[in-house]
Amino acid sequence: MKKLSFSLFNIFAPVSIVILIILIVVPFKLINLEQAQRIATWQTVYNELKYSFELVNLHEGSIFSDNEQDLSEVWNKIVPYLNLKSSEKINLKRYGYRKMNGSSVKKNWQFYFTDFYETKNGILVSFKKNQSEIISDKQPLYFLFVDINGKNKPNRIGQDIFFLSIFKNNITALGEGRTHSRLKANCSPIGSGLYCSEYYLLGGSF
Repeated sequence: MKKLSFSLFNIFAPVSIVILIILIVVPFKLINLEQAQRIATWQTVYNELKYSFELVNLHEGSIFSDNEQDLSEVWNKIVPYLNLKSSEKINLKRYGYRKMNGSSVKKNWQFYFTDFYETKNGILVSFKKNQSEIISDKQPLYFLFVDINGKNKPNRIGQDIFFLSIFKNNITALGEGRTHSRLKANCSPIGSGLYCSEYYLLGGSF
């Protein structure tokens, strides 16, 4: 009887370990797969937005001459190119988002956005001025918030939320021009995730 018990233990112990490993590894793999899909979506959305803003510059001329213009006036000129469901902002009482490291987004932070619009593809966008003093053409005049997953979770910067820097004549992903090491450090579990917008376009992975 003791010999039988010992034999069953030897059988079930390795099996239990294998099952435990599967339970740990499989969800992690699924998370990586989901994020890989979100990265691919962001790359597609970025190219579409870049094309839209090229049309804005082509048809509207000096729309982005400076960031002292009335924000609503600038936004109304951009709206026709963004494929929005409606030009009216949507009510998002329960919508909130966090930085990649899990910390909350404070109201006084440059990348705190409040007025959201929804595209026909279910993407959330928001638009605001650069609150910093503009002393160089290398500084963006505006920022565009993009949640490629819409109202759905995870609602995290660098996972489904990305940002565009808007200059006078072009747009770039936030983080463009930063070194690869800085992009990678920011787009990590300890970073804010802001520079994931550029990092993923360069082939960086989650």
